[in-house]
Amino acid sequence: MTSNVEKLAVLVTGAASGIGARAVTRLKQSGADVLACDISIPQSQAGSSDFFKLDVTAEVQWIAACAELTQRYGRFDALVNCAGIIVMGNAVDTSLADFRRVMSVNVEGTFLGMKHAMRAMLQRGHGSIVNLSSTAGIAGAPGASAYCASKGAVRLMTKAVALEAIAAGSRIRVNSLHPALTETPMVDNIVRQLGGGADLRRQMQTSLPGGRLATTDDIVDAIMFLISDQSKFVNGSELVVDNGFTAQ
Repeated sequence: MTSNVEKLAVLVTGAASGIGARAVTRLKQSGADVLACDISIPQSQAGSSDFFKLDVTAEVQWIAACAELTQRYGRFDALVNCAGIIVMGNAVDTSLADFRRVMSVNVEGTFLGMKHAMRAMLQRGHGSIVNLSSTAGIAGAPGASAYCASKGAVRLMTKAVALEAIAAGSRIRVNSLHPALTETPMVDNIVRQLGGGADLRRQMQTSLPGGRLATTDDIVDAIMFLISDQSKFVNGSELVVDNGFTAQ
C-alpha cells in the first residue's frame, strides 16, 4: 500500500542528510511539492531553489521558511520536523551548555515549527505535522540523558498541540514518530562520540530485534503514511517504528 501525497506542499527540516534527505527524495518522487530546509545546504544543492537555509532555533527563519512554502505553492499541507542533534554523555559529565544545545534544536526547533506551520495551516483548516521523536523518547538510554529529555518533550508537546488543533475546530493532525536506531549520519556520530568502531556498531545492531538497524526508508514509509489521508483518524499519537525494540 502506498500513501497518496501527490501535490501536497510539504516543508521538511533536517533535509541535508539522513531521514530528512530521504523523505525529500521520496516525497518528490511521489509528486509532492517540497521545500527542503537545513542549517547547511549540501554542496550538490548550492543554488537550488528546492533548498532553503533554516536554523530551526531561529524564529525569524521559521517565519521566512513557512512564508516561502505558502507563497510558492499557495498552501501549507504538511510539516516534517526531522532536524535534530545528539550529544552523548552521562548526566554527571554533560555540560549545561550541551544540554541546552540539544534542547534548543530538538525541542525549541520542533515547537517553533509547529507554531508557524499551524498558523499557516489554520487558514485552510487542515494539514499534518510529523515530529521526529525517538524510541529514546519512550524508554531511557544510558549515556543519552539530554537526548532522551528532548525526545520525551517532543512526544508530549505533540499531544498537547494535537488537542489544540482539534479544539480550534480544524482538521490539522499532529503526530510523533519514534524510530529505533537508523542507518544515518547520526548513528555514525554516536559511534564517534563514544570512541567506538565496528564492534560498537555491531552491538547496536544486535540490540535490536532482527539484528539490524532501521533503514531510512523504513522510517520514511511511516512519514508518508502520517502526512497522507490514509492516517486521517490518527492524531496526537506516537507511531513507533522499531521492530519490537520497545516491546522487550
